[in-house]
Amino acid sequence: MPNPILDPTGRTGSRRTAALAPRRADLRGARVGLLENRKHNAGLFLEEVSRLLAERHGTRRVLMRGKASIVMPAADEIMDELTRECDLVVAGVGD
Repeated sequence: MPNPILDPTGRTGSRRTAALAPRRADLRGARVGLLENRKHNAGLFLEEVSRLLAERHGTRRVLMRGKASIVMPAADEIMDELTRECDLVVAGVGD
């Protein structure tokens, strides 16, 4: 049986639904984590996203971490650190 794909908006095609994470009123002062997936240009993309979030929304970037491999999930230690230290995380791809 295939795994269901989660829609980040909370709308799914299946009967199973996932609760949305609590949302902040705004991003001012939010600590941003960046999870780079090792694809070409992903780091550059995330740096620009971070700069724009700071410039336009007053966030502050605290962590940039990278996966060990494009095809593998990020290590539990990285995910735990991002969860602990960040208010939001942006995961990026590049090419």
